[in-house]
Amino acid sequence: MDMKRPANTSDMSVIASDTGTLPSRNFACWFLALFAVTQFPLYWVQYPDITDFPNHLARIHTLIHLSQSGMLQRYYELRDLQIGTNLAMEVIVPGLARWMSLALALKVFASLSTLLLTTGAVIVGRAITGRFSYLLLGVLLFANNAMFQLGLLNYLFGVGVAFWLLSAWIVAGRLRLIAFSAGCVVVYLCHLSALGIYVIGVVGYELSFVRSRSCLPTLFTWRSLVLTLMQFVPAAILHVLVSSNSAGSYIPAPSPYTGMGISIVYKMMLVFLTPGIGVSGYLLAQIAIGLPLVLALYFSFRSGALRLVTPARWMAGLLAIAIAFLPPSGFGSNLVDIRLIPACCLLAWCGLEATERSRWIPGAALAVIASVVFLISLETTYEWGIRDGEYGRVRSALHQVAGGSRIATVTLDHGETTASSISVHAGAWSVIDGSAFLSNFYIWPFQPFWVAYRAPYASLAALARTDDPAAAPPAYETLKNSYDYVLVFGGDSAARLRYAPNAEAIYDSRSLRLLRTGAIDRSGVAGR
Repeated sequence: MDMKRPANTSDMSVIASDTGTLPSRNFACWFLALFAVTQFPLYWVQYPDITDFPNHLARIHTLIHLSQSGMLQRYYELRDLQIGTNLAMEVIVPGLARWMSLALALKVFASLSTLLLTTGAVIVGRAITGRFSYLLLGVLLFANNAMFQLGLLNYLFGVGVAFWLLSAWIVAGRLRLIAFSAGCVVVYLCHLSALGIYVIGVVGYELSFVRSRSCLPTLFTWRSLVLTLMQFVPAAILHVLVSSNSAGSYIPAPSPYTGMGISIVYKMMLVFLTPGIGVSGYLLAQIAIGLPLVLALYFSFRSGALRLVTPARWMAGLLAIAIAFLPPSGFGSNLVDIRLIPACCLLAWCGLEATERSRWIPGAALAVIASVVFLISLETTYEWGIRDGEYGRVRSALHQVAGGSRIATVTLDHGETTASSISVHAGAWSVIDGSAFLSNFYIWPFQPFWVAYRAPYASLAALARTDDPAAAPPAYETLKNSYDYVLVFGGDSAARLRYAPNAEAIYDSRSLRLLRTGAIDRSGVAGR
């Protein structure tokens, strides 16, 4: 079978000349320089303000040290079934930690995830446009997107692998169907949502390829589409087998966006927030950079200076439809729809082309892209810098917690949360430093991490944890006889004081309040 060509070849007549094309070596130099700028905040601070970073660190610490720690073995165990999705970090970070500190190993994994994501988008752009355009450097605008700030590192790593596999499919097609089936399994093991993005990308590209022929589908076309779908069968079978053997199931939390009218408003709000979510997890960058970016693209498209090549329109369009119809939670995760936004932004951006009407000077465009990347990195460094000291103080306060203690984490849903508040997972440092039991450790049975709560303690964690955003936080009176300490996040200082006004506070800051309950008997599972 002949190798497939990029589906936008028929559109090349409207593309500008090669003034916007960079030689491969120059492109690589520019890309690496700007990528280094995006990674500066990660290594400038000791404690990056990535929401799940402490949680990931504690989970990998437990995975590495469980066999040597009796206190950790009391609360946690390894699963019997160790094959599933969302496992890239579990495989890679322990290996890196043999040569460096665990915190640095996790930072390197975060950088690797971003590198795979952005280079994958570049290679997809090269596959569908046939060249390295200076515009492709703009994928680095999305390096510090909101999903990165939340700490969905396995997901971003998987999306990066999916983008590389997608570019290979565009170039090679069905020449290596078995190899692509194996690639789908690898993407699945990284993250289930990443596999979904790859499926949408392949289907979108194939539909654009059929559409470019300007003819009705033939028997050969349908047979080709069926062969295309065959690559997903092994990963689908693996998912069924893993799901059927999972120790538990996930019931999505009741969504606050129920009802047809509210759902439509919510999805329209996502469309409005898409550029902001794509470029940053902080409000300042979302407003100051995300919105002007949309306006610039709008006027560029309206004037005909920019266009979106056909494959990118189909792939990003199908992904946008998926965002519109997917629920906010399901498949063992929350943010099911929102997490697709950075991938949608990248697939759209990598298909941008300057037309003959464009008055953009390549050097000026490079300067603009570089300046915006620098500003996003600078803003991220600022946001992380003002929180770095608070993370350090919280970790020092947690050293007062006795080893092997039970700690409940409560997040209040009233009062104004301080803009510079830190992650609600900061309590995970107690697992690393004191082998503590933590209620909001994300190792539930429906989540396929290798570390899990021991069966008797899963109910203890459930006592303090709620996945329903509309539910009230558990009362202090409910927790004080089962936990040694309670970490109170959210709200303002007055709200945290009202939560347990008579409790002993051993640490109080702008972000949280650490309470000692006095339940010191740890002869068994407290509260049973």
